[in-house]
Amino acid sequence: MTDEHDETTPGGGSDGLWRWLVGGLLGGAVVLALLVAAYAIGHNRGEDAARATSPATTAPAATEPAATTPATTTKPPSTTTTTPPPETAPIEATPALVARGKTLFTEDGCAACHSLSGAAGAGPSLEGAAGRTVELDDGTSATADDAYLERSLTDPDAQIVKGYAAGIMSAAVAGHKFADNPDDVGALVAFIKSQK
Repeated sequence: MTDEHDETTPGGGSDGLWRWLVGGLLGGAVVLALLVAAYAIGHNRGEDAARATSPATTAPAATEPAATTPATTTKPPSTTTTTPPPETAPIEATPALVARGKTLFTEDGCAACHSLSGAAGAGPSLEGAAGRTVELDDGTSATADDAYLERSLTDPDAQIVKGYAAGIMSAAVAGHKFADNPDDVGALVAFIKSQK
């Protein structure tokens, strides 16, 4: 015969009821956590898809290689070894653009490598970065003007700051496709310029 109050079934006693309720709540919490995680993953994938289908990325290429180029055609040798980045108009750090840049800085994980306080990290600190002279790993220096900052986002390995390794930032930002998102680049540059 069993006890009058069986604690292993709901309603079999106050301890059993308590365990049953706690188990149900914990199970519900796990399900809720999984739903929230699935939403976050789907939301981020949706943003990536929206970025990938923005007008800048869906426009046809201006030039495509000809499929019927004769084998006897030769190109004259190039006389230039490197092409400087194109001149860009200065970016005005308006409050709205700075706010958008701050959001991107936070959401895109920039703070994982770049501090805003001058502290060392995997990447240079962005405190006072805009306008300063930057010593590069090849022994040259550059002024961190708008064009430099834009190029640092769109082609991170073009000019590596002395003391930092190539490949780290390019791997970190590859999914953001900054070269195809000039609005995001402008917002981030505006945010960097605001960090005095």
